[in-house]
Amino acid sequence: MPRRNAQGPLDPATDAALLLRRIGFATLAVALPIASLVSRRAAVVLAPIGVVLLVIAALVEAPAIFSATLKRAVFSRPGMILLGLVGWAVLSLIWSPYTISAAEKASNLVLAVALGFCGVAALPERMRASNLNLAALGTGVAAVFALALIVVAALRPVEAEPGSVERGVSVVLIMAWPALAWLLSRDRGLSALALSIAVGLLALSRFEDGEAVAMICGAVAFGAVSANRDKAVRIIAAIIAAAMLFAPLLPFLLTPVVARLPDSANDFVLALAVWADVVLRAPIQLVTGHGLDTVLRGRITGALPPTTPATLLFETWYELGIVGAAAASACLYFAIRAAGRMPGALAAGGVAAYVTAFALTALGFATLQPWWLMTLAAVALLFSAIARGQYRTDRPVAPLSLRAGAQGRPKAAGPGGTAPASE
Repeated sequence: MPRRNAQGPLDPATDAALLLRRIGFATLAVALPIASLVSRRAAVVLAPIGVVLLVIAALVEAPAIFSATLKRAVFSRPGMILLGLVGWAVLSLIWSPYTISAAEKASNLVLAVALGFCGVAALPERMRASNLNLAALGTGVAAVFALALIVVAALRPVEAEPGSVERGVSVVLIMAWPALAWLLSRDRGLSALALSIAVGLLALSRFEDGEAVAMICGAVAFGAVSANRDKAVRIIAAIIAAAMLFAPLLPFLLTPVVARLPDSANDFVLALAVWADVVLRAPIQLVTGHGLDTVLRGRITGALPPTTPATLLFETWYELGIVGAAAASACLYFAIRAAGRMPGALAAGGVAAYVTAFALTALGFATLQPWWLMTLAAVALLFSAIARGQYRTDRPVAPLSLRAGAQGRPKAAGPGGTAPASE
């Protein structure tokens, strides 16, 4: 039914914008985590669709506000640093030996960043709680569905695309943080506890692949920020930024420690040896890097050993050099500090999401693959939407004099001619 507003009795454009926004947000919050469990390319397809619907809704409702918000986000300090990182990655195509595959990787990176900027700019100043409830609903349903798929797969083979469940579990785990932050911000403790239990069981099912370790790191960060926000945010931001910036020192610092571990750490020792050899053999190229997509293609073609580290820390330095590593370090630092300034439980949830995502990439599970980039863009958009839903929704209690009536007017008579009881 068309909406009535101050401009006139009917406003079909506003109603259309509200519908498009509801569908777009449901695509990101509900369809994406559930579909990721059955399709490997769900995030690559659904994230752009959801953002496009949000942008159309913003252009229909308030195009001037969308343009101003987008311009402000792009020309902010974190935005300019992120654009500098993307620009350097695109420039590295000049000296990358794998230009075609590197160009595809660069286009995915550009698309993910563009979706993030446009999606955040397309969000209204105030998000409705009915839309934001979809974040918890989608993540909860996806977590239960994932547990069911894992149980069924343990009993008998299931008809699912190979690798889709593993990727879908990671999508559900990282999207659990905005959902949990929303529930806690609305004082829905039991719902938050139920979601935490489901997600915790899901993470334990992927302990050997590193997702459980990443979630534990995120949980520690969540507790630390909840206990002491300012101090914890500063320390976490500094640690992550320093790990990215000084990554070439890690193989020399970790090799003596890892060498004392049992034989199960032999693969890790070999990876650290390759990392140290690359640093010592080509120190000049640590400045510019070898070009985008050279780690994956180098491992496939034999230019790099099979034991080459599969971690974002090594990949960033090897492909983009100190310029890219410094830009990535600054992006992470300012992003975590910005997350720590969000209201209430959103600060803890935002920092925990960054820590979880960084731990996953550092452990080598997902680096700059398209599905992971789109998922991170969707998570950032969810947090921005939830932050815009943190406004007062309770009606303030009117003073007694106002409730008695302006200028001494008596209270209106209630049913049966009696004055209504005070609230």
